[in-house]
Amino acid sequence: MATLTSGRDEVGLLLDIDPDLGADVGHEDWEAARRACRGVLVSAPAGRWELLLSAEESRALVGLVIVTGMICREVRLRDRHLIELLGPGDVLQLPVTGDGPRLGTDIHLTAVVDAQMLALGQPFIRAAARWPGLLVALQQRIEAQRERLAVQALIAHLPRAEHRLLLMLWHLAQRWGFVTPAGIVLPLPLSHDVLGQLTAARRSTATLALRALEQAGTIKRLQDGSWLVTTAGEFAVEAIARTPAAAPSLGEILALRLRSSESVERARALRAEAKLAQAPREGG
Repeated sequence: MATLTSGRDEVGLLLDIDPDLGADVGHEDWEAARRACRGVLVSAPAGRWELLLSAEESRALVGLVIVTGMICREVRLRDRHLIELLGPGDVLQLPVTGDGPRLGTDIHLTAVVDAQMLALGQPFIRAAARWPGLLVALQQRIEAQRERLAVQALIAHLPRAEHRLLLMLWHLAQRWGFVTPAGIVLPLPLSHDVLGQLTAARRSTATLALRALEQAGTIKRLQDGSWLVTTAGEFAVEAIARTPAAAPSLGEILALRLRSSESVERARALRAEAKLAQAPREGG
């Protein structure tokens, strides 16, 4: 557990840590914005983690920008898990407590390794009022994370475990990996169990699917526990992603219903006009 009121809080400057968030700040304002955009540095030792806040601190906390390390956000429903991995540059927002019933358990936060974060509170809010681009950049960062999580959840819906695992490794490598002549290396020693949780597969299913992918030459487990998505694997990812959808999307269904509804209304209007045109002749 950690708090923001230890009395020995170390202050960090956001634009020193993550200058990209100040991309819209003009050169003439940079130094003033740099000094104004400050927050409390929070340490999270490896293991289950929780930030204790007063009600006032909670209302003022915009989020925590991860400086070093990795945080895992996890929510569980029965024996199923939804896992989101957050690392340097990502914005961690604390779980929101709701009054109504919820399906999953409470959201758990775990520091995969020792991590440090910068808590953005009132000083950042005041700075964002003067330089709105700061808040826009932060919201764009959060939206990018939301989109990555949506893709991760979408991958878990694919029917074949081999496809889910290959696409998940590739998807994570886009965020965490680096390119080599042999392919993209994902330097995260993810176990079969964790990969199974990420792809909605039992551990035994994940092990068999990973073995099949390695035999096909699309992935390789490296000696340090990291994963390589080979060049053949990248071609396989592209082929899977380009496979035509078997069913229309929700947007396509709604558009079709709208067009059908409009056609019905036009047909009714034409019938009504025809009746009105025939009425005088029938009366005569």
